[in-house]
Amino acid sequence: MLKSMYLIKVINRCVLLACIVVFAQGCATNPVTGRPEVALSESWEINAGAKYHQEILKQYQIYEDPELQAYINDIGQRLAAKSERPDLQWTFTLLDSPQVNAFALPGGYVYITRGIMAYMNRESHLAGVIGHEIGHVTARHGAQRAAQQQLASVASVAVAVGTGSGDLLQLSQMLGGALMSGYGRTQELQSDSLGAKYIAQNNYDPEDMIGVIGILKDQELFNKEKARLEGREVQGYHGLFASHPRNDTRLQGVIAAAAEYRDASQPVPDDGRFLRLTDGMIFGESESQGITRGNRFYHKSLDLFIRFPEEWRIINQPAELVGVAPDGSQVVRMRMAPNNSGGNIDDFLRSNFQGFRDGQRIQLADGEAYAGVATISDQRTRQQQNVRVSAIQRGDQRLLILGQGKSLPTQNFFSTVRSVRGLKSNEKMLASESKIRMVEAQAGDTFARLARQSSLSDYAEQQLRLINNAYPDGEPVPGTKIKIVD
Repeated sequence: MLKSMYLIKVINRCVLLACIVVFAQGCATNPVTGRPEVALSESWEINAGAKYHQEILKQYQIYEDPELQAYINDIGQRLAAKSERPDLQWTFTLLDSPQVNAFALPGGYVYITRGIMAYMNRESHLAGVIGHEIGHVTARHGAQRAAQQQLASVASVAVAVGTGSGDLLQLSQMLGGALMSGYGRTQELQSDSLGAKYIAQNNYDPEDMIGVIGILKDQELFNKEKARLEGREVQGYHGLFASHPRNDTRLQGVIAAAAEYRDASQPVPDDGRFLRLTDGMIFGESESQGITRGNRFYHKSLDLFIRFPEEWRIINQPAELVGVAPDGSQVVRMRMAPNNSGGNIDDFLRSNFQGFRDGQRIQLADGEAYAGVATISDQRTRQQQNVRVSAIQRGDQRLLILGQGKSLPTQNFFSTVRSVRGLKSNEKMLASESKIRMVEAQAGDTFARLARQSSLSDYAEQQLRLINNAYPDGEPVPGTKIKIVD
């Protein structure tokens, strides 16, 4: 009992010390609520946002469409100008990612993926998502989370961190995974409310935000079913409505309350600009990042083909390609070796991997590989782990492949390494990206028939219904504009 009381006193002193540390760095008035809060300063937000903006741009490519980028920036700047923090240097960026996501960094950095835009059908849908992310910045949710993390760290309280991205791990720790998993229902609802207010102040109908809930919820349901069939975890967009059921009365209440900020006599017309600008937008993976089809990967500009074992799932990340066994027991990763990694491939492995041993040369169809076993430190468990590594040389191209698992991968690793080659002439089309195209629905059109004509290889019918807001069983209406994927 006395020992427990002593521990409580120690913890209380640690928490008090943590509070002093955080308050010393800055305790500010929240610009949304007008109340004082434990949060890091605005200068911290600006500096942290600028720093991690550069990390985001290392992980994701900017979508190369100046007109679409300008369109998103124009909407974002108009919404931010009506917010409680109009003086921030707001930056709005469209990322070349098929992920259905949007997120914000402290200091005024907002990101939209083309993946989430594919499922929208009008400008007000996009404005609602951007407004929600602006709300996270104006309400200083990132600064609050960072301050809470410092409190927890000093007090030695365990904090869950959720993104798993190596280059963004520090940012994930700072925000506690909020970029990907959300800030909790209270803060998400506050951002919903702020987003509805901002779009209403710009004369969009806040009720159009209800339209986004159906679109994103249907996509979420499809993604969950797809993940179940593929035996993997699902990750959806954390933000707008994600923490609410479709009929959440609190959500409907904050949206209805935003109507008072709108001048209904001057509504923003739906002139179809959103659909015109997204006509021709890439759908799914882009050629610049490579195309996955089942357990096969095709990259046109790199003239690269790689095949993972049957039933393995491929995760195409900006920095590396990851193959995962069906039961998750083995992983094979591939990435480009640094441009300055000169010398022979066997020397490259020996100089870059601790305790490299059991080296062997492997002849490939149009190159050579050298493989062996090395010991690495697991950043998560801080334990030593044996892995298989291979360097592949194809002309001026050098690849690095790493295999790890509960047991040292052998057959699956070597079969993957041996599969690496250039593209065959009949595979060039498989390495081509798909694009959204607007067409007029004809009599007799069905999504099943359109799916058979589509370049989509997986779940084509369901995906066409989703991007046309016709999921799960809607059909095209003759004479109306619909999206197809070529």
